[in-house]
Amino acid sequence: MNLFWKHRIFPVMLLYFIFTPVLSGAQSANEAYNRGLQFMAANDYSAAIERFDEAIDILPYFHEAYFERGRCHQHLNEFEKSINDFNQAIKHHEEFPDAFYFRGLSHSAIGKHDEALKDYTQAINLNPLHTQAYLKRSEIHIRNSDIKNALYDLKNVIEMGHKNPNVYLSRGKLYEKKGKPEKALEDFSNALELDSLHAELRYERGLVFIQLEKFKEAAKDLNIAIEQGINSQQTHQLRADANFMAGNFPEAAHDYTTLINTYRQRNEETHLNRALSYFYAEEYDAAIRDLTRVTGLNRNNETAYIYRARSFYQIGREAQAGDDYRVAISLNPQNAMAYECRGMMHLEDGNIIDAIEDLNKAVDLNPSADNFYRRAMAHAANENHQMACDDLKKAVELGHETAKELSEEYCR
Repeated sequence: MNLFWKHRIFPVMLLYFIFTPVLSGAQSANEAYNRGLQFMAANDYSAAIERFDEAIDILPYFHEAYFERGRCHQHLNEFEKSINDFNQAIKHHEEFPDAFYFRGLSHSAIGKHDEALKDYTQAINLNPLHTQAYLKRSEIHIRNSDIKNALYDLKNVIEMGHKNPNVYLSRGKLYEKKGKPEKALEDFSNALELDSLHAELRYERGLVFIQLEKFKEAAKDLNIAIEQGINSQQTHQLRADANFMAGNFPEAAHDYTTLINTYRQRNEETHLNRALSYFYAEEYDAAIRDLTRVTGLNRNNETAYIYRARSFYQIGREAQAGDDYRVAISLNPQNAMAYECRGMMHLEDGNIIDAIEDLNKAVDLNPSADNFYRRAMAHAANENHQMACDDLKKAVELGHETAKELSEEYCR
C-alpha cells in the first residue's frame, strides 16, 4: 500500500473505532427504552423501571427515559423519585412541557401545591395548548380560592374545544360561588348536552333551579340525580321541598315519607311539611294524623293547629276546627292567618258577624290584597254595599285581579 492510501485509511479506521461503540450504545439504549415502554403498556411498572435504568446507564442524557421512568414511579406512588426523574428530564431537555406537567402532578400529590402551580404554568408557557395543564392549574386556583384565575383557565380549556362535561361542571360551580346562578345554569346545561345522565350535574343544576325559584325544573333534575345514584338524605330533602314549592304535593308527600321512614327523620319540621303536602293534595285524614304528631312534638306550633283546623273543617268536623283555631290564637294573638282562616270558615257557615270580626283583625294584622278581598266578601254577604266596595277598591289598589273584575260589576 502506497503512502497516500495509508494516510487516508488510518483516520477513517480511527473514526470507526471511536463511533461504533457510541452508535452501538445508542441502539442498545433505544432497545431498552422500547422494552420499558412495552412493560408500561402492560402496567408492569417495576419491570419498566429496570429497562429505563438500563437505557440511562448507557445514555445518561436520555431525557425521554428519565421522563418515562418518572411516570412509572408516579404509578407506584413513589413521588419523590418521580420528581428526581422529571428534574433530570428537564435538565437534559429544558423545553419539555410534559415533564413540567407531570412533575406538577407529583408536587400536588405530596402537597407542594405552590411548586405544582409553577410547573403547570411553565408547561403552559412552553405549550399554550396544553389543556391538561390548564385543568390542573385551575384545580390549584380553586384550592386557593382564586376564582378569577380558575375561571380564566377553565375558559381557555373550553375555548380550545375540550368536550368534557366535568370542565363545565367545575366552571358552573365557580359561577355559583360568585353569585352568578344564570351563568352556572348555562354551563350545567351545556355539560348535560354532552352527558344527559351525569348525576352530579343534575344535582348541581337542580340546586341552581331552586336558587332561581324554578322548582318544577329542579324537581326533574333531582329525580334523575337520585336515579343515577345520588340517593342521599339531602337529595330527597331537596326534591321534597322542590316538589312542594312546585305544587307537586303527592310527590312531595312521598319524599317526606322517605325521609321519615328510611332516614328516620321524625322531627317536627318533616312531619309538618308532609302534613301540608297531604293538606294541599286534599288528603285531609292523613294531614290530620301528621299534624297531631306535630302538636305532640311541640304543643306551641300554631301553624299545626291552623292547618289541622282547616283539615277538620274540610271533612265536616267544624267543632274540632273551632277548637284548634282558638288554640292557635291563644298561642299567638298576632297570627293573621288564624283569623283569616277562621273568618272564612264563619263566612262559609253563614256566621257573617263573626266572619267580619275575624277578618277585621286579619286586615289589621296583615293589610294584604287577599284580606281586603275576603272582608269585602263578608261585607257583601252582610249587604253592606259601601264597605264591600271600599274593600274591593283597596284590594284592586294592591293588585288583586279578581277584585278588579268584581269591582267593575259590583261598585258601579
